[in-house]
Amino acid sequence: MAQERAPIGIVRGVLAGCSEVEVSVRTADHHIYRFVVDGKTFIERDHFRIPCSQIDIGEPLEIVADRLGEQGLRYARLITVVEPESRSRRRTLAVRAPVPYEDPTLTIAPRGSLTFTGVVLRVDSDGLILRTRGNGEKWILVRNDTHYRQDGLGVALTNLHSNTRVFVRAGPNLDGEIEAYEIVWGEILTPSGPR
Repeated sequence: MAQERAPIGIVRGVLAGCSEVEVSVRTADHHIYRFVVDGKTFIERDHFRIPCSQIDIGEPLEIVADRLGEQGLRYARLITVVEPESRSRRRTLAVRAPVPYEDPTLTIAPRGSLTFTGVVLRVDSDGLILRTRGNGEKWILVRNDTHYRQDGLGVALTNLHSNTRVFVRAGPNLDGEIEAYEIVWGEILTPSGPR
């Protein structure tokens, strides 16, 4: 086993030794690389920060390495304890239901490159027919995650009726059909005058 200068970037191997100032890793091709660590080095297991003393010799690691100007040593910016492949494969079998939430980035950068305004001619569980002023009638699909807003409040699709004037933020799907990401209708408050 040879000890030599570690490459810069991502290095994968198993822990060969660990102290407060240095971590040694043995790679699959039997090279041993040493890395300098300090208080800024982030060592993690399952996305939680841990001290180096909680890693056992032989555990698989992934290290993000950077240059260090001393005798062939590299600086370890991030050390991640990697789960063995068999355990991670077992984990993927247990699928949890997604936690429902509204993506906060939608207010900053909303999805959909198309907008339509018009009057709803017909609504069903698959979509709606919208009569627009310039483009005639449009069939717009609704998605499971389409947001419906009436008078500024989130509501269900059942609250949308024919002959309602709406604003639709939408985009094309992979089949070229138009899907609605958000449908808005109702009263808009008029701002009060200067005081």
